[in-house]
Amino acid sequence: MDRRSLLAGGVAAAGLARSVRAQEAAPGPSYEGLTFQSHGKPIRAIHYRPGGEDRRAAIVMMHGSGGRIRNSGPWHELAMRFAGDGYQVLTPLYTDAWPDDGVRPERMMEAWRDVGEHAIDWFIEGGVDRRRTAMFGYSLGSYVAVDGALGNSRAAAAIGLAGGTDVYTPRAPRRRIPVLVIRAENDTHVLPRNTAAWVDFLREHDINVRVEVIAGAGHLFTPPEWAEVFARSADFYAGNIGRIDQDTA
Repeated sequence: MDRRSLLAGGVAAAGLARSVRAQEAAPGPSYEGLTFQSHGKPIRAIHYRPGGEDRRAAIVMMHGSGGRIRNSGPWHELAMRFAGDGYQVLTPLYTDAWPDDGVRPERMMEAWRDVGEHAIDWFIEGGVDRRRTAMFGYSLGSYVAVDGALGNSRAAAAIGLAGGTDVYTPRAPRRRIPVLVIRAENDTHVLPRNTAAWVDFLREHDINVRVEVIAGAGHLFTPPEWAEVFARSADFYAGNIGRIDQDTA
């Protein structure tokens, strides 16, 4: 091998080493606890930030009945996955606005929906374009997220996971945004027929609804099923709020 080949090989090896070191040094997603206000009440939340490429987009995640926010478990891991995909994420404890007594009058539901609306506003006030904001909700939170996003919220898209009309009677939408409904095939808590009724209601009101099914899943997802929920959700968000080429001027 001549000297020129040796030099070229050395430069290539050095470049590869720098690339490997850069990848090893790239920070992962981070998170911190915070509070924001909803009608004068402090709402606890965890704020997740992407560590690598930032899509300049944000997701508000609304937990299920009896849910808590903490830095472990499937809800936290899902938020970290979204952050790893380039999104800012906020996971508010919406029951701080009104403790859940299981009866859930309309005023309670409205207070919870307002938490989601104000969480979206928090992102917008922080510089995120409203066209790059979205809601995500699971079970009870699916209704809170989607019904709120179709109400007074400025969110540009919404996902409802394992939700249906047996959670609450939906309101006539005030806005038209894309919605993804993900249901569990063997859900015995939120029945598939009631998810179908919710979808029919939304479509009758001219909402663009996409439906996807997690095969074999029950209401409580396993780790591989949560990974599938993320993959389907990430694909949906990437097609609207998360598009890198989306004009935000």
